[in-house]
Amino acid sequence: MKKPLLDIFLLSFLATVAYAERITLRLNFGGTYFLDGDYNLAMDGMRNYEHMVLGPTENFIDNLKKFGLGYQIGGQLLIPVSTKFAIGIEINYLNTSVVSGFERDWHSYNWTLSPTLSSIPMLLSVNYITPLGGKIDLHLSAGGGAFFSSLNYTYDIEDSVHPYSGTWTPDSKTVLGARAGIGLEFELSKKFALTFDISGQFAEIAGFSGSWEGIYSGIRKSGTGILYRYDYDGQYPMIGIYDIPPVGTHFQNVQKAKFSLSGISSQIGIKIPL
Repeated sequence: MKKPLLDIFLLSFLATVAYAERITLRLNFGGTYFLDGDYNLAMDGMRNYEHMVLGPTENFIDNLKKFGLGYQIGGQLLIPVSTKFAIGIEINYLNTSVVSGFERDWHSYNWTLSPTLSSIPMLLSVNYITPLGGKIDLHLSAGGGAFFSSLNYTYDIEDSVHPYSGTWTPDSKTVLGARAGIGLEFELSKKFALTFDISGQFAEIAGFSGSWEGIYSGIRKSGTGILYRYDYDGQYPMIGIYDIPPVGTHFQNVQKAKFSLSGISSQIGIKIPL
């Protein structure tokens, strides 16, 4: 009875060692196009509102921009569990930023907002890798994990009556998200392959809060606040930092603003055995 058990143990051990020798590392770099989010909605709302209140002969320079293209870098450790399946342990860095604003004649008004959204996703995934022919492999993956995210938010308002500028530094937040992708691996040698991947991810963050400080009409002020999203007069989506949810006839559908980490990514990279 002991010998069969010993044989099974040795076979299991040897199989584990064999697969362990095939552990690989993928290093990737590419771009991500970020979708949706309350910030993007607010840029449309601000534009529509300003056009509504604009004087008949007043000039308006529109530089209102949305979050869109960003970049990411990362690495993935692939641990085989069979000839075609592997468990992936992945860490990435995502970043997107934009400088947005507008100018109009009223009060010599010049409004600028510069947010930067970044995140470090740490993901666990299931990966399926199969030959397509020649030295090309198909790579499918799906998984999820934690997105450790932060936001930097600076604003500047040039106004002949009430100039205002400042910085809001909210605390970091962690949310759960998911990612799935498809890619190709081009083997150049037994120890080196080129990779190309397209993936989609879903995650969103609500409730960024933290301290702010700025200068309002020459007076330095500071406080803490949360970024809220609301419909001004029920029809213009906007965002603003408040210590409590804003109230009044102009503020409708008030809720904590959501930032979207959802998007589509395209990456190139390399794959090497360890």
